[in-house]
Amino acid sequence: MRWRTPIVLFCIALGVFCAFANARLRIHSQDNHFVYLADAFLNGSVELQRPPPHGNDWASYQILPLKGDSANQYGAEVRGFFTRRKGKPNQFRTLSGAEIDIPRADRGKATTKHFVSFPPMPAVLMMPMVAATGYGANDVIFTVIFAALNFVLAWLVLRQLRQAGHSDRGERDDLWLAALMAFGSAHLWCGVMGKVWFTALIVGVTFNLLYIWLAVDARRPFWAGVALACAFSTRASLVFASVFFYFQLLQPVDGARRPWPEILKKAAIFSAPCVAVGVALMIYNAARFENPLEFGHTYLAGGHLTRIRDFGLFHPAFINRNLTAAFTLTPRITDAAPYFQISKHGLGIWVSMPAIAYVLWPMRKHPIARAAGVTAGVILVPLLLYQNTGWIQFSYRFALDFLPYLMVCLALGGRPFTRAFKALVVISILINAFGAVTFQRKIGNGLYADFISEEPRR
Repeated sequence: MRWRTPIVLFCIALGVFCAFANARLRIHSQDNHFVYLADAFLNGSVELQRPPPHGNDWASYQILPLKGDSANQYGAEVRGFFTRRKGKPNQFRTLSGAEIDIPRADRGKATTKHFVSFPPMPAVLMMPMVAATGYGANDVIFTVIFAALNFVLAWLVLRQLRQAGHSDRGERDDLWLAALMAFGSAHLWCGVMGKVWFTALIVGVTFNLLYIWLAVDARRPFWAGVALACAFSTRASLVFASVFFYFQLLQPVDGARRPWPEILKKAAIFSAPCVAVGVALMIYNAARFENPLEFGHTYLAGGHLTRIRDFGLFHPAFINRNLTAAFTLTPRITDAAPYFQISKHGLGIWVSMPAIAYVLWPMRKHPIARAAGVTAGVILVPLLLYQNTGWIQFSYRFALDFLPYLMVCLALGGRPFTRAFKALVVISILINAFGAVTFQRKIGNGLYADFISEEPRR
């Protein structure tokens, strides 16, 4: 049967993720933002229909009625937030970005609007579940299912590369690589958490893998465009994955370049769904924040996160700590049990996933590997400029945005999967299994510590 192997792999992966999720499967997480957003969509709104249950990573702004001189100058009301800058108690930043002074005497009673700042695709997928079960919809089960599916999709991508004649790997090698991505990376501990941040990453991997599967050799431009549109509707950084398709279009095929009419036709077919969904997202953003490019992260914590207020979402000031979180964070050895501590910013990629080091020493160059490598690098750039390292995490979780492309590079690099490589895969799995078992579970004190400042260096 054609689908017997994928079904078997899915069932195995589902059992693994369910086992690690364990008690978490009983009830939704406390950070089920996408459930709230799905409920809003079902009610024909982009604004939450009930106040958030806590203050962690919800977007909000105030609608402030004005009177006196302020009303004469700025109108009957303004929308935005007080910046809370030292020495400027009256400074108010509007949705348009203007900073104005509003004395207390000119302020009416403010109302607050609440939103989910994360791109909405996971909420769209959750709508049937939320329609059936309401706010009790279980985001942990939802995430576990997609995590298991990703193991299958990784295997299908590798099989596609083999069947198309690009990869010389055997079926066992493909399984080792798929296992590395699904179980030997941040994918394992993220896949058992639920919670808005981890759900978005896991679903992003799903559409990213589906996109790669369809985009190899630029063979299915329309459906590759649909998959990519779903990917960047889940994780905005994945819009840069478009490089993978366009790069292949410009590569020679059987020693000859594609004719320009074919290149332009495929580029247009691929781009059409991306542009359509991109425009829809901009309309969605404008309806919430009067800015088509604003997903709402500027308004996290009511706009009062100092680093975002002063630097914006992307800034070179964030590069140093993002590089540290991504590549150099290691456990700290201590004198007391359990004799080590892990930063709340997580472990660097080389520590949590040592097998990925093999991607640095390919034995052969391949055009699709080159496209994948360039794409991974392009996706990494905005992540290094971003205002957040991933913050509380076991390992650098944003690596999941570019990890599927590194998997492709490993598949096509030609270096034999020796016992040493397989041993590193096993070590990677054990490290991330430890993360899946311990991260944000009640196991006593002393395991996690904050090594680096939450605020960026100025």
